[in-house]
Amino acid sequence: MPKYLQWPNEDNLRKIKQEYESISGIPNVVGSMYTTHIPIIAPKISVAAYFNKRHTERNQKTSYSITVQGVVDPTGVFTDVCIGWPGSMTDEQVLEKSALFQRAKNGGLLNGVWVVGSSGYPLMDWVLVPYKQQQLTWTQHAFNEKIGEIQRVAKEAFGRLKGRWSCLQKRTEVKLQDLPVVLGACCVLHNICEMMKEGINPELTTEVVDDEMVAEDGMRSVSSLKARDAIAHNLLHHRFAGTAFL
Repeated sequence: MPKYLQWPNEDNLRKIKQEYESISGIPNVVGSMYTTHIPIIAPKISVAAYFNKRHTERNQKTSYSITVQGVVDPTGVFTDVCIGWPGSMTDEQVLEKSALFQRAKNGGLLNGVWVVGSSGYPLMDWVLVPYKQQQLTWTQHAFNEKIGEIQRVAKEAFGRLKGRWSCLQKRTEVKLQDLPVVLGACCVLHNICEMMKEGINPELTTEVVDDEMVAEDGMRSVSSLKARDAIAHNLLHHRFAGTAFL
């Protein structure tokens, strides 16, 4: 894992920012983040913690899961993963438990850059998310479309991960304490495939559905609120020009 799944160095970060900006027009994006659920058999202990209410309601059968939060580069390679928190937790709660969150909080790692997430995550100094209100302005709508293109990169990467290793799509027999190692191995093998440009049969690619819930504490940074408005304004009025908001 330290060899094939690591946070990019300065040179690679520069390339990642350029690629994400060419996809979306949004500057200074260093990753696309998504949290997926891996189904498990009902555990012997802490059964309520692993109960997945959203999957249970949608599938009409009792579901238990553990989570995998991943950040990917524009090619779908994982640059950070957080594996194994119980399935009852929201995306926001998993994020708060992750090493990525701690590294960002301790300063340095994510200064002046963005990791893009869905509306399941809060808007933070370093996490950029779509506008969530019901009535969107043209500017906000255009921004959400562009940020959606970045979000899709992570979602499709998880689709390939689950497509390649189909054991992740059904309830696994692996013991709960061993599962993070298995999932970590799947992520590393996925990265090797992606780095080697090893394609995947389109029939194997799976659609990931994780029933994102809107983050409870949706706005944690006033400066990011202003920065997001500035980005949205630039996207609409300057046709992707300008990184002046930083």
